[in-house]
Amino acid sequence: MKSAKVPTIYPGVDTIREVQELLVLASMLPSDGEMARALRLALDVPAETVTPRVNPVPDTHPHTMKGWLEEIWLGGHAGLAERHLLRFQGTSESMAAAMDELRAVERASGFRLAAEKV
Repeated sequence: MKSAKVPTIYPGVDTIREVQELLVLASMLPSDGEMARALRLALDVPAETVTPRVNPVPDTHPHTMKGWLEEIWLGGHAGLAERHLLRFQGTSESMAAAMDELRAVERASGFRLAAEKV
């Protein structure tokens, strides 16, 4: 359904769209699927335990991102909720299913969320 209004461009509209895009993709995932389970596990991790360990990513190349993720998760400070999330990622079957589910909603929606350096 198209909006009857002329699009408004204003500060923050890009961020609003990012939130909306994330919500659309999440709402397209099977609620009993592996990607939904992974998101629930991630949301169970207390932000105050992770945020202090996150430094700005130097660039978004996949190899750089791998090192950046390892700094966050493999530094020996993971609490119980984080260990559950790490265990999920270490399970090939769960990750493969989550990847398939994500690819399916990307194909259906015609877009994907991608890391972009800010």
